[in-house]
Amino acid sequence: MIIPRFGFTSIDGSSAEVDNPRLAATIYAFDVPLHADNPYSTAIGDGIDGIRVTWHFEQSSPCGNSPKLIAKYWSDQKWILANPSHPLTLCKGAFALFDHLVLAIKQNRGFPLHFGAACRITNTRKAAVMQALGHPIIGWLRNEKVTTWCFPEAAATDALLYDDEKLYERLPDAPISYLKGALLGHEAMTVAMKDIQFARVEHRGRVAMIGKHIPKKQLDQIERILFRK
Repeated sequence: MIIPRFGFTSIDGSSAEVDNPRLAATIYAFDVPLHADNPYSTAIGDGIDGIRVTWHFEQSSPCGNSPKLIAKYWSDQKWILANPSHPLTLCKGAFALFDHLVLAIKQNRGFPLHFGAACRITNTRKAAVMQALGHPIIGWLRNEKVTTWCFPEAAATDALLYDDEKLYERLPDAPISYLKGALLGHEAMTVAMKDIQFARVEHRGRVAMIGKHIPKKQLDQIERILFRK
């Protein structure tokens, strides 16, 4: 990431703690590093359903994005409505779109069958990203194993960009990079939460294994891999 989307404010501190995995994934998509000495913590009991995971972030991203300000605006509906094209708004909207698609699959309804020309996508997270970028779903095809989302052929360019292994390098501040980073980051964090003692986190094409008691030296190596230090 090159462009600082968020600056520092009076709400900034030494770090930020987030227990909303979708917000955490979005903060991560803005290149804010996890706290080197304590990337996450867990809590159980006291009315908590299962294990609550809290992700700990550093004070800012390398270009100055504040995780606390990202969290503040994430919950500010007036700000979201006033900034419809901001990457943060797009990321939050993409999660809602993903939920809608998953519900449609479960209920097996919501979209007409489409057999004509189309840009066809079988990855539901990718489909949600295409929707968030403004491409409408014109129909679907389904069988017991696969749902194929059909978009206008004009969506093919963005679909190819999504699959580009060098997307984050070539277009680090394009909306599609934030969107893909947020949804894939959330997928990785969801998997990690099921086996939190040893987490596999993928960020913008870079992968790290983060353990609760991982040595400081190994955490430094992870930081260099993930954030090109």
